[in-house]
Amino acid sequence: MALTALRTLFGALLFYAQLLLFLQCVLVSSAVGLAACPLLSLVHRRTAANWVAAQVMCILSEHALGITVEVDGAENLLRATSSPCILIANHQSLLDVIWLAWIFPRRAVVVANMFISHLPVLGWFMRASGCLFVKQGDGRSIKALFDGSLRYLEHERTSFVMFPEGRRNSSISGSLLEFKKGAFYLSYCTHAPIIPVAVQCTHPLYSWNDCRFKRNSIIHIRVLAPISTQDLTEQDIPTLIANTRDDIQKASITQAQHHSL
Repeated sequence: MALTALRTLFGALLFYAQLLLFLQCVLVSSAVGLAACPLLSLVHRRTAANWVAAQVMCILSEHALGITVEVDGAENLLRATSSPCILIANHQSLLDVIWLAWIFPRRAVVVANMFISHLPVLGWFMRASGCLFVKQGDGRSIKALFDGSLRYLEHERTSFVMFPEGRRNSSISGSLLEFKKGAFYLSYCTHAPIIPVAVQCTHPLYSWNDCRFKRNSIIHIRVLAPISTQDLTEQDIPTLIANTRDDIQKASITQAQHHSL
């Protein structure tokens, strides 16, 4: 009994130590990105600070956290280097910060929940680098997000990363929540291509309830082929949402069957 309790205590200590290290990596990456914002703003490239912070997070996740990312279909990201795109992905846990850093386009911003904008350092950095925030259910916030998104896509040629589930989904089975239509309606209005990104279920790697945060692990993601929305009509949006959700869910589950964290 005493040995079991000791093992549980030791496991919990390791979990919190790794979690604290992760938060420190996020803070360092954000601080570097925040420092880069004024310089990049001088050449009208402040959103590139997101890419700078992402590169720092890649290095830290690999060497400090012991977590790397393997990308299948990386060639599909090339579309985002030549024209603004909307990257949409399943949303699982705080570890989304790690895999996202590995695929972040040079000119892109993230759409995040409003509460993140109030966090020290990370929130300051995301506001300074031009990221957009939305408060679910707030009509004015949603309209401001849509207007800002149009400005980025049409005038600044900047891509977006969006999570259409709307909130974190820690499903162990890999099933996704219903997708909200915002990203798809935006693609309809701007004809920006959609790039679906499927992330393997990371529950075996990280679980708050089970005090699990593994080192020396690989997060597998698959970037699916870009979806052209050039000829998209408003009537096509529900079908596009359903098909994209199914494709991401199937790819995510398939990866879980072929890889173990």
